[in-house]
Amino acid sequence: MTAHQPSMVPGPAQAGPGTIDPGRVPRVVVISGAGGGIGRASALRFAADGAAIAAIDVDQRTCDAVAAEVEGAGGTAVAFGIDVSDEAAVQRMAAAIDERFGRADVLVHAAIQRMPGHLESLPAESFDRLLAVGLRGGFLLGRELGTLMLRQGSGVLVFIGSTAAHAPYPNTGAYAPCKAALVMLAKSFAIEWAGRGVRSLSVSPGMVRTPMTENLYSRPEILAGRSAIAPLGRIANPDEVASLVHYLASADAGYVTGTDVLIDGGFTMSKFMHVPGRD
Repeated sequence: MTAHQPSMVPGPAQAGPGTIDPGRVPRVVVISGAGGGIGRASALRFAADGAAIAAIDVDQRTCDAVAAEVEGAGGTAVAFGIDVSDEAAVQRMAAAIDERFGRADVLVHAAIQRMPGHLESLPAESFDRLLAVGLRGGFLLGRELGTLMLRQGSGVLVFIGSTAAHAPYPNTGAYAPCKAALVMLAKSFAIEWAGRGVRSLSVSPGMVRTPMTENLYSRPEILAGRSAIAPLGRIANPDEVASLVHYLASADAGYVTGTDVLIDGGFTMSKFMHVPGRD
């Protein structure tokens, strides 16, 4: 499929889950955290494929900017400057998408808020806020948009996890617990909704250079040191993660659900590369 061929989805399912029909309507893709990093890259990747984009970000200016990029390239986009932990705001957003498009085909939940700190001195408010955006937000978006998917008998939920779901990062507050729980939330949606035509999965990136991590990777010694411990020898960029998300949300991955897909340059499995005596 080229960038000039619109991404199409089947209409309401008439047969069992997994049935693929030619379809006549563009996919409607809803992306949280769309204002930057993996969320923005995902919005532009799906838009290049002809999808209509609903961009969500707590910062209205950044999601407006992404929506303008999509529309400037000839696509369709709507922007929602909302806090994904606000249940009423998420419900209003889902209702607006239903009214505008009559469907939702893909959710990409990339929103997160970094609240670093040492656990012995971490304020409870910081712990709660990170979980509110990352985990509660994922649940609310999955529930509200998933309801539209269940009605039409098709759809895909993609939750952006992290290698921190597999091995904790120190001094990052609730980040690792949040991502681990988010991976399990994706599996929970998957097991409950697989028989009703809706897939759910997570993608766990490793070290990625985004606006959120730029303060690290703008330092040459950090960039070089972290690149050296990835078996592929470099840091990922958001477009690479977005391409994987796009594939997993496509019909080509129609038999994939309930799994977590690592995209980490081999980092998670590489610990024995750094253990002395392993010639």
